[in-house]
Amino acid sequence: MERIGQLSILRRYPVKSMAGEDLEEARVSYAGLIGDRVFAFIDNRNRSDFPWMTARQGREMILFRPRFLDPPRIEEENPDPASYAVEVTTPERKAFHVGDSRFTRYLEERFERSLRLRFSERCQTDARPVSILGLSTASALSKEVGMDLDTRRFRANFYVRWDNDQPYYEDKLIGRELQIGDKVTLQLVKKNERCVMIGLDPETSTPAPAVLQTVALRHQGCLGVYGAVLREGVVGINNPVYLI
Repeated sequence: MERIGQLSILRRYPVKSMAGEDLEEARVSYAGLIGDRVFAFIDNRNRSDFPWMTARQGREMILFRPRFLDPPRIEEENPDPASYAVEVTTPERKAFHVGDSRFTRYLEERFERSLRLRFSERCQTDARPVSILGLSTASALSKEVGMDLDTRRFRANFYVRWDNDQPYYEDKLIGRELQIGDKVTLQLVKKNERCVMIGLDPETSTPAPAVLQTVALRHQGCLGVYGAVLREGVVGINNPVYLI
């Protein structure tokens, strides 16, 4: 194996399309990070193949901040269902349990949509179990757009500092296997096609259309890559990343 980088940021999203949480370590299953996107809201009137209520329909979704009340424990391969109790703080600093019917009504009134909550222990991701982005890629895109882009815009799970510091280096690794730390193994399978969400400021939800426009014009609409999990285990901040 050849060392090619280091895991610098590890992030999961308890509720799909809401704010993420930075972790020191996490258990990775074949379905993705334990606790990642286990809750999601569905738009009852959306009959498309993407029925989720996300910041595409209501950009302020990203301002809601979920947290696990009793986070799944790293040593547990199959966490107790009680570990998935999540509290969500609204932009106005109100706190709700994610499963509270009052919270669903609150969102329905705010976004003027009929919604229902869905829970799944398998991560409810858009395409593949995990997503990876190089920090050099985020830095390069900032220069292309002419803005200092917060990495939270890109909603990845693994943010890697590549040893060669090449922007968009992860694109060259499609089809290859990576090991993070002592055990977790991923195969990078496809580029991450992007939507308007990367144009939203994670602190204010203010849109910056130039971000997606630049990705569309210069990078075929893609930024970062998706991975399939080949070997489960625990990863942590500063773990080395190896090319197998």
